[in-house]
Amino acid sequence: MYVGAQEVLGDCHGRFGTEFPIRFDFLDTFDGGNLSVQCHPRPEYTREHFGEHFTQEESYYILDSKDDAFVYLGFKEATDPVEFITALKTSAGTGKPLEVDRYVQKQASAKHDLFLIPYGTIHGSGKNNMVLEISTTPYIFTFKMYDWLRADLNGRPRTLNIDRAAENLYFDRKGDYVKENLKSRPVLVNAGDDWQLWHLPTHETHLYDVMRYNFRSSVAIATGNKCLVMNLVGGGSIIVETRRGLRQKVSYAETFVIPSAAERVTVTNNSECEAMLVMAYVK
Repeated sequence: MYVGAQEVLGDCHGRFGTEFPIRFDFLDTFDGGNLSVQCHPRPEYTREHFGEHFTQEESYYILDSKDDAFVYLGFKEATDPVEFITALKTSAGTGKPLEVDRYVQKQASAKHDLFLIPYGTIHGSGKNNMVLEISTTPYIFTFKMYDWLRADLNGRPRTLNIDRAAENLYFDRKGDYVKENLKSRPVLVNAGDDWQLWHLPTHETHLYDVMRYNFRSSVAIATGNKCLVMNLVGGGSIIVETRRGLRQKVSYAETFVIPSAAERVTVTNNSECEAMLVMAYVK
C-alpha cells in the first residue's frame, strides 16, 4: 500500500490513501454461543473521539448455517431507549442476565443471505452461523453492550461500552424497518448461458457495494478502476488468471484481492458444481 496504493485502490485512492478500505473475515458460531450485542460508531463520532476518517460498516454474508440459526438485528417496535439502556446497566452492575429477546429482533438466517449492518445499528450473530463478515476497516471501534455475562481470560467480566453505544445507536431502526431495509434483496444484473451476475444491494449509508457471480464454466471480470475484494462462497475451487497470464488457484471460503491495475481477470470454475463468487468494492 505504501508503494502502490494508487494501483491497488484505483478510483478511491484519493479518499483512502494508504488505508485499505474493505475487509472480509469470519465469525464462526457453529455449536457455540451468541456473539456480543454491539454497535459501531457514527462517522462524526469516530472522527471526534478516535481520529479515524471513516467508521465500521458491516454486513453478514451467511456462508453456512444450521436450521435454527438467526442473527440479532435491529430493535423491536416497542423498545424504549431509556428502558433498554437502564436494563443494560442493571445487568452489568448486578451480573443478572439481560432479556435480549425483549428488546432486539431475531432474524432467521440461511445460506447466502446478506444482512446489512450500517453504523449505529444494534446487532450480533446468533449461534450456528458461519458468517463471512464484509466490513470497512477502521481500527478497533466496536461498542459492546452485552456479552452474555461471559468472563475474560482473567475471570473478570468482559469490557462493555454501554455509554458510548447509547450515544451512537439509532433506535428508529426497529420493527418493519429492519425487515424492509436491513436484508439485501438480490437483483439479477446480467446473465449468459451458464452464468449470472447478481447485485446484492447494501444500505444507503454503506460505502461499499456487493455483487455475486454464479457460474459453471468461466467469467471475465473487469476491475473498472476499482479494487475488488472477493471470496469463493460456493463451489470447490477456481482458477484466477490475469491478462498477463498469471494464474492462481483459490479454494472454497478463501478471500483474495484483485487490484485496480489488473484491469481484468478471467475466473474459471475448477469443480463440477456451480461456483459462487462474492465481490465487494467501494461505491
